Amino acid sequence: MKNFKNILVIAEDIGLNQTLLLKALRIAHSAKANLTIITNKHDKEIEQHLELIYQQKTTSSAMLNGYNPGKLEIDINIKYCSAPFSHQDVLAEVTNHSYDLLIKDIHAAHFRWGLSWSDNHYLLREGKTNLLLVGETQWPESGNILAALETEESTDKHQKLNQFMIDESRYLAGLLNSEVHLINCYQEQPSISLEDRLFEEGVEEPSQQHWRHLKSSASNFDVEQDHMHVEPGLPEFVIPHEAKKYNADIVTLGAGEHHGLIDLLKGHSTDYVLEGLSCDALILKANVCN
Repeated sequence: MKNFKNILVIAEDIGLNQTLLLKALRIAHSAKANLTIITNKHDKEIEQHLELIYQQKTTSSAMLNGYNPGKLEIDINIKYCSAPFSHQDVLAEVTNHSYDLLIKDIHAAHFRWGLSWSDNHYLLREGKTNLLLVGETQWPESGNILAALETEESTDKHQKLNQFMIDESRYLAGLLNSEVHLINCYQEQPSISLEDRLFEEGVEEPSQQHWRHLKSSASNFDVEQDHMHVEPGLPEFVIPHEAKKYNADIVTLGAGEHHGLIDLLKGHSTDYVLEGLSCDALILKANVCN
């Protein structure tokens, strides 16, 4: 399991999205991690934003639990940088300081920073650091995390990848007091005749095969059966739909396991899934489990 001990936050325009800091502070506090925040050199009020979030967190905790826990004990380092701040700058910062989690806004950034959706495209593919893309909707005290798995094959490599995905999703769920759901989608049969032939030959149907592979991947983990879901359709449609259905606050996705010709022609499915999500997304780099 890869613990979050050194977290980097890209605070492009924190005045417009203080929830970004709130979520970063919550994860850092739960994981007992160091937190580095990169912000615009002109935004000298970020300390005030942090103080305000501290006060809100203290008040909220006091109301919920009946006691005042005081300030969150987090080692915070603020770096002021000049705009524009590109994905190359982010990757250089990540590489030089060995961050194990990068948190940034899921939406396209303000133009004065230079970061955009295309930068997310590069951050998805390059580097070994997990990427948490967050929006403005706050996380509940107890929520849901939906882990999207690939069960087309049951090879050792895919089993290892899926167990890594489940393990990391459960780790994040533990930090946020959330429950984990597993989702897999598959292509439906293209014709009735093929489906009849499979039936006549006694061949396992795709839905049965994917369900068996999903249960096999989850066999080493305490995941309830009603938290495992197999649905027909394309990932970019199924995963956002199921995320809404099960009130997921975060969807965990794997990045980097497919690099073939079809992927180059169609584009990475992770991009399409992200475009359809109305919640946050944790992109787990598959290469860290190799």
